[in-house]
Amino acid sequence: MRKQLLTSAAVLALSAGAAFASDLPTHKGPPPAPTPAPYSWTGFYLGGEVGYGWGQEGDNFDSVTGYPLDHFGVSGPKGGVKAGYNQQYNMLVLGVEADLEASGIHGSKGTTFSTNEGTGISSLSLHNTWQGSLRARAGVAFDRLLIYATGGLAVANDKESYYVNDPSFNGGTIWSGSQTNTLWGWTIGGGGEYAIDDHWRITAELRYASFAHASYSIPASLSSSLTGTSFQAGFNETLAQIGLDYRF
Repeated sequence: MRKQLLTSAAVLALSAGAAFASDLPTHKGPPPAPTPAPYSWTGFYLGGEVGYGWGQEGDNFDSVTGYPLDHFGVSGPKGGVKAGYNQQYNMLVLGVEADLEASGIHGSKGTTFSTNEGTGISSLSLHNTWQGSLRARAGVAFDRLLIYATGGLAVANDKESYYVNDPSFNGGTIWSGSQTNTLWGWTIGGGGEYAIDDHWRITAELRYASFAHASYSIPASLSSSLTGTSFQAGFNETLAQIGLDYRF
């Protein structure tokens, strides 16, 4: 009987201890924070960009007129707006982008020449006021960093202005003129983008563009030909620019 009482008391003590322990506060840490979802490059975006371009004008003014003004350097600032769309497939990002920019790219070349009647002066200049492009893009995403290549169609205007003071032509003639054409060409390059947050991204890009030559008229009254003549001119450039995009 005594043994049964001792056994019952032990069982009651153990049960009470377990109940008391269950009432004590626990010391477990907070649950782990959820892993953030990887950044997605898919979607439409709008942005702005500024940069600087430099390159070379090319023409055949010398062979047409005899005044050595072919090929001279051009450079200047650029800035404008852009829009595009990206679609991401795992790490691969494909997209299309269009931009339109105001341009201050310009350059000129002047020379003097000697004739039996005295010293002459001639000059030729280029002034580009706007450019645009429509390009495909393909890149590799490393979460918020995108490295890409781009290429496609390019378009720009080119105002060519000429001036000649030739004392040997018709007893001494000063003639000048200008004409603006739209030039079509191609562009290729690459760059990188970094997503600051889910909407804003900063960009840096380097591209080369080449614009086909167009014809510029020299009227009959300003040329040695009674029917007038024309010369061909165009230019190429390398463009470095930075930008800021907003993804919707």
